Amino acid sequence: MTFLKEILKKPTLIIFFSSILVFFNSWPAFILMRKGWFLQDSTAFSIAIALSAFFIMFVIPAVIIKFVLKKPLSDFGLLIPKNLLETVKLSAIILVIFLPVVFFLASKENFQQFYLIKHNFNWIFFLEILASCFYFFSEEFLFRGVLFFGLWDKLRFHTFWITGLLFALFHIAKPGEEILFAFFVGLSLSYLSLKTKSFLPAVVVHIILASALNIIVLIHSIT
Repeated sequence: MTFLKEILKKPTLIIFFSSILVFFNSWPAFILMRKGWFLQDSTAFSIAIALSAFFIMFVIPAVIIKFVLKKPLSDFGLLIPKNLLETVKLSAIILVIFLPVVFFLASKENFQQFYLIKHNFNWIFFLEILASCFYFFSEEFLFRGVLFFGLWDKLRFHTFWITGLLFALFHIAKPGEEILFAFFVGLSLSYLSLKTKSFLPAVVVHIILASALNIIVLIHSIT
């Protein structure tokens, strides 16, 4: 256990370990889908993806942090920010900067084809939005919590571009413009997390940006 603890303190292994978790975050859901539990485009599959991500990107690293590294999860940003007014201001600034870009991207045909949720504004649509909240919470815990806070004391400002690059590569299967967009959003969310000492504001901003994209795409599809 001590040997594993020392290994997990090395920046290169933190990056490698996090990358493995990112790569396999949806693996349990795809295994169940291939076994015939649900169809790939179904709401059940979306929920399974969110739960898979929650287990792989939150539960597993949280258990390792708590019981192997023996550190509190608050050291990795799992806490309510102390200065809520500053948190709201910083979050609002990020949204003002990036929401217009989201509106522009949502108007592009490749984004509409990729992100179209095949439902109208009904309870199934909002159920999928709710499921995605678990996904974004887990994603932000891994990138802003485990990676950013885990590397900050060791790499300082290099942590920004490393985390931003990995976050951008995480979106490589999505429309091409999103890779560059994700890099700059990642930098902003890392800065927000650093200033507030919490990754939770990044979760809220991420959910708002992603939900806005889905809603605008759906509006385009029904108008």
